[in-house]
Amino acid sequence: MIKTVPTAGRIAVMALFALSSFGACLYLWMAFGGSSPMKPKGYRVQVAFPEATALANQSDVRISGVSVGKVIRLEPNARRDRTTATIELRPKYAPIPRDTKAILRVKSLLGETFVELTPGNRRGPSVPDNGSLHDAAVSPTVEIDEIFSTFDAKTRAAFRTWMQSQAAAVQGRGTDINAFFGQLPGFTQKFDDLFTTLDAQQAATSKAISTTGEVFDAISQREGELRGLVTDSERLFATTAARNRQLAQIFEKLPRFERESSATLPKLTAFGQKAQPVVEQLQPAATQMKPAFAALDQLAPQFDGFFGQLKDVVKASEAGLPAFDRILGNLPPLFDAFQPFLRNANPMVDYIGKNKREVTSFFANTAAASEARDFNEVLPGAKGAVHYLRTSQSLTPESLTFYPRPLGSSRLNAYPKPGSLDELASGLSILGNGDCAGPELTPPADADPQELAPLVAQFAFRSDGAPVARPACKPQGAYPGFSTAVPQLRAER
Repeated sequence: MIKTVPTAGRIAVMALFALSSFGACLYLWMAFGGSSPMKPKGYRVQVAFPEATALANQSDVRISGVSVGKVIRLEPNARRDRTTATIELRPKYAPIPRDTKAILRVKSLLGETFVELTPGNRRGPSVPDNGSLHDAAVSPTVEIDEIFSTFDAKTRAAFRTWMQSQAAAVQGRGTDINAFFGQLPGFTQKFDDLFTTLDAQQAATSKAISTTGEVFDAISQREGELRGLVTDSERLFATTAARNRQLAQIFEKLPRFERESSATLPKLTAFGQKAQPVVEQLQPAATQMKPAFAALDQLAPQFDGFFGQLKDVVKASEAGLPAFDRILGNLPPLFDAFQPFLRNANPMVDYIGKNKREVTSFFANTAAASEARDFNEVLPGAKGAVHYLRTSQSLTPESLTFYPRPLGSSRLNAYPKPGSLDELASGLSILGNGDCAGPELTPPADADPQELAPLVAQFAFRSDGAPVARPACKPQGAYPGFSTAVPQLRAER
């Protein structure tokens, strides 16, 4: 025994433990319906039941299956030969109308009883707090022992024997009975679906039942065929018994097949609805394809040999497909390595795509310029026709010689916009308007070499030496797709 004086810390721990235990007990008491002495009283009504042997304190009070209060006290009423039950309702369900009906009902097979209230007219007078319901508003309760008491002695003895035999029948079958009740909802649901289907097809069901007699009459008139059917059925069952393992595997796979079929059939139905117009449109083509299918039937032996030789390919694929799968598995890193290159290549491809007409014309003109042949004049030593190159040259000052500065007549554009050649008749646009300035065009005196200056003046300008009007000058502006006159390609981010 410890005889030391408890310290303040130990006293605090013991006090804390006592308070926590009291709090836990109070919580459990309140959770199971117990009342708190400090809690204010609610709306209470007294109901006198003629027989309340199974009713207990803290029993539920319900309205339309919803718990609205509790039974807080039961007292015998010898003068009225009843049991007076004091019920307390929650505030939001109070007060109750004076014509409210009350009855005792059983919640489960264990005999747990609760008070069922049926509210009357909400607009009529109400029962005051601590008031009582009239005895006429309390419906009598029929207990199960009262039902059995109506039987005579012989019936009660037979019922007792039947109950004892049922007890012996279900002894040790508790697991099976639980399994039966567990499967019962699904079983009844299946029967409900079956009867719903039969009811929806009532005419067909009636016709099937009415024709059953005709079927049996026809069977009786053909005894020989029936005997052969029985013999063949015996042989079929013998074969089935010999292959029971294969049948067992089929039934093992059947649930999965049904699940997959249930998921597939709606999709097939939707596909069929969408495919019906296509099939109707293909019907004429199918009629015309009939000779082709007949010819294909003649090629069936060759196709059979072809598919027979595919066995070697399938065998080789057993090793090839895993290798191909490994290749596919290694492709993502390779594609990741291509990302920097593609970020730089995509802008160039996009720029070429905008000028696809010009690129196509370039290759087409190259082919057209190099395909000419001369059949009349053959070069010495050449055999056959000679290919020659078609070329053309615009007669401009810039094409005849070199100059240290751009001429005022120059309308060159190093970055023409896509489709700019469509404006050839109205005048091509230039890159900027810097070349548009300057005086009227006169023969340049600073040609290089100087000996070409007279020839330029003779062939590219007026013979009298007068100035020539400048061609129209139309600045192109910003290049399509860019904010600058010159396209600037940048890597994608």
